[in-house]
Amino acid sequence: MSVHYPPNSATVSCQGMSLVEVLVAITLLAISSLLLLRYAQTLHSSEQTQWQRREIWRQLAQRLEGGGEELRYLNEQATMADGGCHWQRVEWHPPNHSPLYLERLRCP
Repeated sequence: MSVHYPPNSATVSCQGMSLVEVLVAITLLAISSLLLLRYAQTLHSSEQTQWQRREIWRQLAQRLEGGGEELRYLNEQATMADGGCHWQRVEWHPPNHSPLYLERLRCP
């Protein structure tokens, strides 16, 4: 003799997730992973650009002091000022970038 039990809430709630729910969850996971990867790439690119700019500023300061290595796209100028002083300007102007420059007033 077999005994049939009536369905209760415990048996009904143990069905698991549907295929649509699984696909939506995987899609959301994939999109969020791609967004995080894109953010990490942008952050790395920004950090690298900042480091390159900082290096150019350092090299410009060295050139202004009379040392440092030769840079491409570098212009150096001296302009006379009052009292025997002169302005010294070092400018770096690469193509497709905004110029960077440092100036210094030198007096005897």
